[in-house]
Amino acid sequence: MSTVRITQITDLHLGSDKSETLGGVTTFESFQSVLRATEAQGRGDNLLLLTGDLAGHCQPEAYQLLNQALAAAKKQAIWLPGNHDDLEAMKSNLSDYPYLRVFEAGGWGILLLDSSKPNSPGGHFSDQELLFAQQGLEQLAGKPVLVAMHHSPVLVDSAWIDRQQIDNQQKLYQILAAHGSVKAVVTGHVHQHHDSLWGEIPVYSTPSSCVQFEKHSVDFALSDHPPGYRWLDLHSDGSLQTGVEFLTDFAQRCDKNCVGY
Repeated sequence: MSTVRITQITDLHLGSDKSETLGGVTTFESFQSVLRATEAQGRGDNLLLLTGDLAGHCQPEAYQLLNQALAAAKKQAIWLPGNHDDLEAMKSNLSDYPYLRVFEAGGWGILLLDSSKPNSPGGHFSDQELLFAQQGLEQLAGKPVLVAMHHSPVLVDSAWIDRQQIDNQQKLYQILAAHGSVKAVVTGHVHQHHDSLWGEIPVYSTPSSCVQFEKHSVDFALSDHPPGYRWLDLHSDGSLQTGVEFLTDFAQRCDKNCVGY
């Protein structure tokens, strides 16, 4: 079986039109620039894994813009919600990209989980979501599995972001560890590159396609780092390789005086 090549793009924060900005960066243009960068890297045919906060404020028009952009570029994409998203609006407006939560490719399984909590920026898994995780892993028995979620289950050493860590992450860890073939977890939300171990499971957090947060910060602060994305190669022997790329030719710079989002 061939290698499954994935590009993870996260925290797009698209608005109701193409002029929407976050921290001084035009989010639709930064997303389009990330897509062009993946093409230049030779990864234009990769499966796109979009890990939440696809909209800035749950706007239906944001999902329509995203649907149009992905369809025009003939992309294959799977997605999950973040705390800035509305799942029902996503399902209604990402009309060419149905909500696929258990995805199989090249001998691998990809499990997409919803870590968002109503009216909260922090992460949480409902009892229903934990049951779905267990059932999804049973469906993928015998396959190496990549798990995707929006929030981080581990601390990233930024005090304000760490307060938004998944509050019952240990319940999920027990389910994933019991499966025995979960090879990695990928997340968004933290707007920075962060790799760590969650028990024995690697966790890879990925930069935003628009603005990044300053690492090791006590309070909200933006970083000078440009838009980024993660690539993953899932090999037939159950191993994987991954790396993060930041755009080198993106002219816009964030407003470091921004105090929130």
